[in-house]
Amino acid sequence: MNTRLQGLLIGALLTTFALPLTANELLGIRWNEGPNNTRIVLDLSEEADYTYGTLDDPPRIYIDLKNTILLRTIKVREIESRILLRIRHSPRDGTNHRVVLDLNEVVEPSVFRLEPYAPYGHRLVIDLPSGIDFDEEDCSTDTEPHKNVVVVLDAGHGGEDPGAVGINKLLEKDVNLAITRHAKNYIEQQDGFEVVLTRNADYEVPLEARRNIALRERAHLFVSVHADSFRNSQPRGGSVFILGSGNAESELAKWAHHNEDRADWVGGVATWVNSECFDDPEEYHFLNNLAADAVIENSVEMGKSVLNFMAQVTHLHPRAFTKDQRNFQVTDAGYAVLKNTQVPAILVETGFLSNAKDAALLSQPAHQKKVGHAIAQGILAHFCDNPPYHTYLDDGTYECSIDFSITQHRVRRGDTLSGIARTYKVSVVSIQQLNNLGSSVNIFEDQILNIPNHTSSN
Repeated sequence: MNTRLQGLLIGALLTTFALPLTANELLGIRWNEGPNNTRIVLDLSEEADYTYGTLDDPPRIYIDLKNTILLRTIKVREIESRILLRIRHSPRDGTNHRVVLDLNEVVEPSVFRLEPYAPYGHRLVIDLPSGIDFDEEDCSTDTEPHKNVVVVLDAGHGGEDPGAVGINKLLEKDVNLAITRHAKNYIEQQDGFEVVLTRNADYEVPLEARRNIALRERAHLFVSVHADSFRNSQPRGGSVFILGSGNAESELAKWAHHNEDRADWVGGVATWVNSECFDDPEEYHFLNNLAADAVIENSVEMGKSVLNFMAQVTHLHPRAFTKDQRNFQVTDAGYAVLKNTQVPAILVETGFLSNAKDAALLSQPAHQKKVGHAIAQGILAHFCDNPPYHTYLDDGTYECSIDFSITQHRVRRGDTLSGIARTYKVSVVSIQQLNNLGSSVNIFEDQILNIPNHTSSN
């Protein structure tokens, strides 16, 4: 072997041994903006080995990813942020990769790793503080009761917490957000209602913060929207949970028995009310004495109303029905998001992402819209029949304009036309006429039947 060839081989070997045997790969760069921070996420093939620092004039943050390469083109979605101007990245010092965050102002970032959690792999997270915090506000900032009925809609999960992952790779966080947006749009068509979303984009909101939002907004109702999952693919269908002590129905029965003379002042008023916040504390002192069972009572009735409308557009889980399948029921649960809300609160499960039929439906925008509208209709129907005190609905400033005179019923296995008529307190003939059935009493599973208002079908 000649001297020149030997030199080339030795050089190649030295170069090979100088390079790391394995290199981390930068797979993607994501960002989202929440009310209290802007989050940048670097997706990596392995755990990040990094350093970072801040610079000013102009303000920016750099993150040096050690032993990291880029093997594919990364597209970062267009940035519209209060604090983040742009994201730049490029190779550095041969084996490293630098990411630069150009900012509107100098801030102190929070940088940390996240372990793989399906569907995500290794991540490096950079949080940039901005905006407001979620702490409960002092009542001194607003001393009058709300005149609008205030509903807080909580889209479960978000950001780096995807929730359940469907067998079709559908992420629960995306389904929840789509459904709550549709519910909000529907509710706010009715005068006298105001809807607050705990999140309106793909970012994380801590559980405690979700509850504090309901308190801060002095809400009349808190609704958390989720999609279920199970270890096998058989269970399917929606349901509604509340946080109660023991069986919710039993608690309601006991409360009603002992509080018949106080039922007139329940009216959907939540226990966030502090009488000391008002100019005349004595006038509202009774609001401080609302029993926890009154909150359960409102939650139970609201849950049944929502189930009634959900049943018209989607399959329900057996736990949503009483044993005789004739009535709807809510279920007690220990979900953290419901604890200590101090307002009537329900958690709506819209279906099972682990079930092929439910996952396929929940992936469809049209079905998401139907479910969102059904949840909204259940909320409106309950409050229209039970207007909270001191609201525009209660004093007659606004009347409910949404027509609930015709509802829909999805036929379940074992249903008969006569049984459906008894459930809704209408005649068989009125159902036949409204659905062009002639004199037939034959119906089939999953058939949608229009049900007339019982007051106009005699």
